[in-house]
Amino acid sequence: MSTYRPRLPTKDWDAIAPYVHDVVARAEPLVTYSARELYPAVTRLTHFTRGEYAPLTDNAVFDPYMVNRFVVHHLAGYNRASRNTIRARLRRVSEALLGDAAVGKFKALGKADAVRPYTDAEQAALEGWSRAQTSAERRTSAGALLALGFGAGLTGAEIIRLRVEEVGVGVDGLVVHVGDGDEARDVPVLRDWASGLHARVEYLQGRGWAFRAEQRGGNVNLITDFVSRTAPPLEIQTRRMRATWLVKHLETGTPLKTLLHIAGLQSAEALDRLLPFVRDA
Repeated sequence: MSTYRPRLPTKDWDAIAPYVHDVVARAEPLVTYSARELYPAVTRLTHFTRGEYAPLTDNAVFDPYMVNRFVVHHLAGYNRASRNTIRARLRRVSEALLGDAAVGKFKALGKADAVRPYTDAEQAALEGWSRAQTSAERRTSAGALLALGFGAGLTGAEIIRLRVEEVGVGVDGLVVHVGDGDEARDVPVLRDWASGLHARVEYLQGRGWAFRAEQRGGNVNLITDFVSRTAPPLEIQTRRMRATWLVKHLETGTPLKTLLHIAGLQSAEALDRLLPFVRDA
């Protein structure tokens, strides 16, 4: 039996350890990866699958749909190289264990998807998703998530760290204060999305985390975990929300220096990949 021990709560690891050990023992002879390379990837996928209330069987855990969902949602905060590495290992295990049922069914991780803005229809669908949450905490959290992504262009890490005490009222509406020191900036919230953030501030009575009241501000997977449990009508990615926000400003003619400042960007080169999506005025 392997001595591998992940950084998971003991009760969580105890619940999945037998299956993880069994998978690695069966898959290692069939793939080019060592047990040491397989354990972290298999463990993360299995833990994610259990959180989705799916059975710990090969057909459920290593179903290409489950693997793709895990990569898109749970690994959203990882850099591209890390995501590709983990995905490649899981794909090989899936194909080894499921055979023809898995071959050819994995989606490619396209570079364009990360910056492709959401369409107006997709944004409307996500707004409907936020309003359909089952409690005031979840509804206002979802509304704030969309407001800070689509309305202020914040990164996932910035959304997680933001408190409603840092939301103020400016000349033209809500303003979000982000960062500290030389990197501090005030970001005006687009009016079309301000209501979701207004509702969150009122719900928390002006004090608390802008997203998810019970968090501590340091869980990089907070957004991914929330989204994966709420059945959104389409994938929710903070990078795509930020891209949508940037494109909106480019289309409405926001001065470049102003846009770079409120976006926290050092150079206009970061906008190059978005230019194909900007519609002529």
